[in-house]
Amino acid sequence: MEDVDHGFPGYGKIDLPEEPELAGTEGWSSDQWEYDFRATRESLRLFLRIRDPFVVLARTASRYIFSDDGIERPDKPKQTEVEITQTFLLLNGGPTSRNPTAPGNFRRYWSLVSRHLHGFINKLPESSNQSEIERHVGRRARLQTLYYRNLFSRIGCEEALNGILSRIDEPSESALGYKLSEVFGAAVRITDLVQERLEIFHGHIRSLMTAKPRCEIVEHIDFFRSAYPLADRVWRNRTNQFDDLEALRLAGLQMSEMAHPWIYTFSRSDLEVTFPASLVDVLYRLAIAPGDLSHVNPEHIYLNNPIWQRPYIAQTDGSLFAALPQLIFSFPFVITEALMDGHSHLETAYESARANYLEEAIMLLVSTAMPSAEIFRGVAWDDPDTGQIWENDIVGVVGNFIFIFEAKSGRIKDASRRGGTLSLRKNFRELFVEPGEQSGRLENYLNTKQQSAQLRLKATSRPIDLNLDKPKIVFTFSVCIEHFAALTSARHYLKELGLVSDQTPWAPVLSLGELQMISQFLDSEVSFIHYLTRRATLEQVLDFEGDEQDLLSAYLTNGLWVNQEALNGRKIVFLGADDAVRRRKLARSNRTVVELHGISLSPMWDAIVRELYARKDQRHRFDIINVILNQQPPALAELERRIRRFRRGISPPDGDMAYLQFPIGTKLFALAVYFAKKMPDELEWQDSGRNLVGMLMPDGGGVECATFAFVRRSRNSTFDRASFYRYIQRPGSDADK
Repeated sequence: MEDVDHGFPGYGKIDLPEEPELAGTEGWSSDQWEYDFRATRESLRLFLRIRDPFVVLARTASRYIFSDDGIERPDKPKQTEVEITQTFLLLNGGPTSRNPTAPGNFRRYWSLVSRHLHGFINKLPESSNQSEIERHVGRRARLQTLYYRNLFSRIGCEEALNGILSRIDEPSESALGYKLSEVFGAAVRITDLVQERLEIFHGHIRSLMTAKPRCEIVEHIDFFRSAYPLADRVWRNRTNQFDDLEALRLAGLQMSEMAHPWIYTFSRSDLEVTFPASLVDVLYRLAIAPGDLSHVNPEHIYLNNPIWQRPYIAQTDGSLFAALPQLIFSFPFVITEALMDGHSHLETAYESARANYLEEAIMLLVSTAMPSAEIFRGVAWDDPDTGQIWENDIVGVVGNFIFIFEAKSGRIKDASRRGGTLSLRKNFRELFVEPGEQSGRLENYLNTKQQSAQLRLKATSRPIDLNLDKPKIVFTFSVCIEHFAALTSARHYLKELGLVSDQTPWAPVLSLGELQMISQFLDSEVSFIHYLTRRATLEQVLDFEGDEQDLLSAYLTNGLWVNQEALNGRKIVFLGADDAVRRRKLARSNRTVVELHGISLSPMWDAIVRELYARKDQRHRFDIINVILNQQPPALAELERRIRRFRRGISPPDGDMAYLQFPIGTKLFALAVYFAKKMPDELEWQDSGRNLVGMLMPDGGGVECATFAFVRRSRNSTFDRASFYRYIQRPGSDADK
């Protein structure tokens, strides 16, 4: 089956795009890549030595920024290409050339940078001491470090960093003489200043190309000439040499390429107008002067680049060059942690602030996204077998669903980012395996003890009542501040490394930024809950490789509907598939408005979901809604047509009951409809539902069944009665009901 759309609607199979800069390198050995890597590095550094490097860097930065249109494409310029350009400029040092760069040479340079970065990854020899999976995971980690940026959206990054750093204002001011939260705010403001200049610069370009009078065209040309000395030198008073206005425009446009450094250059006086002098001093401490990296091994800049800690360039005239102001969002922790290095008391306060903020942020996000839920922080319980006291970070209960979130505020080590096997194994276990084991212990305790389980708040010892008199379904998640995205979003790499087995409890890993994103896009409680229930069991039905942006985009595209039979065991690899979440989305403040993101229901079923959600006295409302949302929308639409025909007086040809069923992992979700000429007797109604569930019960799994009665001459526009049945087959026990 070649058409992926049959197994995963809305998606198709594509071939990887060709990369022209890699033509002729097919089948190269690591030695050949090593030679090419060194050759391209020397070519790039020479390119920057014999031309004005600030023009090359500025034009490369502008190219990257203006290609950031929210659509992910394999051929888009990468931020890494700008970073490497800046680092080579700093490595070169020496007198700065003032030679211009022709448009064709810019294109040649950008192609060479891309090839050079490919060369770095491909030149690394495979270690004979590593297994094949260790080599593969190490390579993926290095690719992640080289190319992947931004754990958060800008708004999310500001929320998180301000939330953490504001907690250590007093110790940071005591240790450093300034507040780290204010330094972060200043670095954020630099990005705004650059954006303002970008808009001014490109406003002049637009006006240059559209102005009618010659004097206005000349005015915009003069702006570019005054913006940067090389632009004026290139122009050399040629204004009167162009009689044709179109020729004058095009010449001015080409000359403007040399003026891009103006966008990113700030004199000290410019900065002191905006910031206190003490903060300006810190900004200059975050700058590196050309030549200051002469002691750095060039091999190390790809996976541990000094500009990730100090993102600005200190120019010889005393100005600050900020071609990469967005590094404050890409590496906010690296930048701020470098400033506190060596101050042990401050570092301790910071680690505590990180951990506390993460738990509070999870609690706030979850309680905002699920206003019907009770959320508990710091839940303690006693292990009846060992007597040990265990703790869990965040537990939320809504209806008959229990969500457990384990917070991990630890950092990914530098050696892990470089693909070191031992460090990766240790980091993976601490950050991504242990949370599953922690939450799995509580899940097992709740499943085995059920209504006799006893939990309490750690801080006060107040008992917690989770209403365990009826079977609850537990969903577990791990929330960290940073992880390896696609590499750690699914468990298969951890399994292949031998860190987990099929029996090891697993909690899907979300970064805090990803949880922010889910809450932002799924701004309706119904959809947020449904997404979490599907995400928690996704690996039971789909073998995938992608990050949370891909998965959330898939939910917004098809509701995570998967036809396992059609996929036939194949893995889904997401490539440039996250466009749905690469857009601005202002989340609604009222999450009780029912909006079904990613799932299109027929009118009656849509109305039924809304009506059920409004019935707060129906303790199974979320269970029933989830059963509906877990059916195939076309099948629901057909069932609605049958209901409408029945209410018009047309008797069903195949009896007074119809039902749908759809398996998701080990569970079967069933939806039954009874066509009744009068309201059914309560006992008969309950017996019919139980009999249906007993008939559908799979071996070793469970059934979640919603039943609806539709009476022919009804005054209700939707259903007349609804019930829910949950049967769970626990290992070694009878089914819970």
